[in-house]
Amino acid sequence: MTTLDYGIYQDLVNKKKQILFDKVEAKLGKKSLALITLAFEVSSRSHFKQTRKSGEPYITHPTEVATIICDWNLDEQTIASALLHDIIEDTELTKVDVEQMFGKSVAELVDGVTKLEKIHFESEEIAHAEYFQKVVLAMSKDIRVILIKLADRLHNMLTLGNMKAAKQKRIALETMEIYVPLANKIGLHKVHLQLADESFKYLHPYRYQVLSKAVNESQKKRLPLVEVILHNIRSSLKSNGVSAQFVYRQRTIYNLYRRMQRRRQSFDRIYDIFEIKLVVENIRDCYLVLGVLHSLYRPLPGKFKDYIAIPKSNGYQSLHSTLMGPHGTPIQLHIRTAAMEDVAENGIISHWIKKGDNFLANNPATNVWISNILDIQSSSFSANEFLSNLKQDLSPSDIYTFTPKGKIILLPNGSTALDFAYYIHSDIGNHCESVRINQYPAKLDTKLQNGDIVEIFTNETVEPSDDWLQMVISGKAISKIKHYLKEQKYDDDVSNGIKLINQSLSMLGSDTKVTDKMLKKIIDKYYPKLDVPALEHAIGNGNIPTLTVTKQILEIPFGETLPIYLSKCTFTINPDALCSPLPDETLLGSITKYGELILHKPNCKNVRSIGLDKFSLIHIINDIGKQFSVRLKASILNEPGTFSKFAHLISESGINILELNQEYKSAETALITATLSVKDLPQAENLVLNLSGTDFIQKINFL
Repeated sequence: MTTLDYGIYQDLVNKKKQILFDKVEAKLGKKSLALITLAFEVSSRSHFKQTRKSGEPYITHPTEVATIICDWNLDEQTIASALLHDIIEDTELTKVDVEQMFGKSVAELVDGVTKLEKIHFESEEIAHAEYFQKVVLAMSKDIRVILIKLADRLHNMLTLGNMKAAKQKRIALETMEIYVPLANKIGLHKVHLQLADESFKYLHPYRYQVLSKAVNESQKKRLPLVEVILHNIRSSLKSNGVSAQFVYRQRTIYNLYRRMQRRRQSFDRIYDIFEIKLVVENIRDCYLVLGVLHSLYRPLPGKFKDYIAIPKSNGYQSLHSTLMGPHGTPIQLHIRTAAMEDVAENGIISHWIKKGDNFLANNPATNVWISNILDIQSSSFSANEFLSNLKQDLSPSDIYTFTPKGKIILLPNGSTALDFAYYIHSDIGNHCESVRINQYPAKLDTKLQNGDIVEIFTNETVEPSDDWLQMVISGKAISKIKHYLKEQKYDDDVSNGIKLINQSLSMLGSDTKVTDKMLKKIIDKYYPKLDVPALEHAIGNGNIPTLTVTKQILEIPFGETLPIYLSKCTFTINPDALCSPLPDETLLGSITKYGELILHKPNCKNVRSIGLDKFSLIHIINDIGKQFSVRLKASILNEPGTFSKFAHLISESGINILELNQEYKSAETALITATLSVKDLPQAENLVLNLSGTDFIQKINFL
């Protein structure tokens, strides 16, 4: 890492500071400089000894982020917050300190983008998921939080070259998966394109270089033709008395790469590597220009989209049309008003500048989207699950569907009728029984198309099932179904926990029925972090051993062996086949969440894999004559009739043979393995004692 001396530090910082201050004064006036100056001084002093990976003083980063925010024409509070955005995370200053110096609004903005302490999390992925969840929740209160975060991420991507290759890819992938679609969702078109291109550069460097070279060469060839097309369009519009501003734009590298992927075409077959934008005075002129141009050049079928009549979910409005120009060159046109152009390029920023604090109230589309995010968050059981579900809803393309009354419902591309039901309301989704699409009956998993009219029919007896998760693709539907299933399972586990404890108490000879008071007593002593439902849930799902809690309720010492009479046991008995545990010997027992009493011998190998903490010492008393299997191994003389004698002796003892096998060992010895049915250990031991006294059995023991 390069170390900068004080002089270079001052020169570099002063230069960036002056650029920021000049822009603030030009856009907001001299009065705003007081707050910005204070924020700069506090940030500069706090970050003074810190440097970036490039060796530049750290203050250059928040200064650049603040400059980006200023370029977006945001207010002085947001610019000041951008200057301070890392101060709580990386210095000794606290949120309280920031609030005392700059007020509550700035403190909330700075805290909203402050990362959480990683020490609390199992992995970097979980830490990031928790952090992003925090940012999104802060955004729901003040939209400027996400704008600061996007400006921060944009500058980090523009200076990513100083990081190690592995970190470059990790940050680029995170940006591509989350921040690129997020910028698109809120209409920050320029930021969306910049972030996507920068991410692509690090994720696929070779492809980026090859495409960049191809684009530069293609642009040189096509530029003269573009100038001819622009001249023809200007002349045609002028003769029809329409004026328009023209913007010619080359598509970004990543944009072209995505088109190549979608169409499965090589670069030389991608015709629309550039677009022409026409900005007119009003909506009437948009359609007038469209008519003029359609008479000038032939429109390509299926390539017209009217986003003025039906705007995109981020508020984008424009007319799109692809025309066949001279020499068979397709031209993509975007026609919109100046107001639409502002929204198209600046999205949510444009709305916020106009509406300020009343932004959400005056922007129902954004408000619906943020409400949808909060809906997903409230239905997610972890930050990782929230982030996963949110990614589903950050789909770059939407489809437009309608209710029977004509209300537009925007859904992620690929959504089904069941997704539609959940977007209307979670209760409608949870009880969706059938659907009609365009007045015809359809299945719940039918994929919807643009313009479909969907009618939902509900039934209170219908409930979500695991199969429903395969029928939906939207984050909201996925989170709501999972939440419903988990809540339902939670209640089932609580009921199961109560049932298991009561069965266990009865099995140990107690007439007691479990009460909240009993459980509260042992919670205070053994489980201080849980409440009664949480303990019942943990027992019901098998996380806390039933027998352990039962002993705690009955105040039985930890190491004491529990006598269990089978006449009082309502659990399914499940002895381990490997160790063949029997009544009347000391065993290890555990009750599963499925109501099974699992039995093992203390030296059983399977116990080690399960864990001793799941078991209690028990003594089975077989007072109902239940049969248990036991396995024997015997070495006998390899002579005619000895196998029959062995089987006859077992039969004479009144013991049932379940399986009997003989294996050749040598000319003198044969090996017999037997699986027998006995009621307890003494019966099995007596049999072994009797058999070992015969003259043809050389050795016999339990397996």
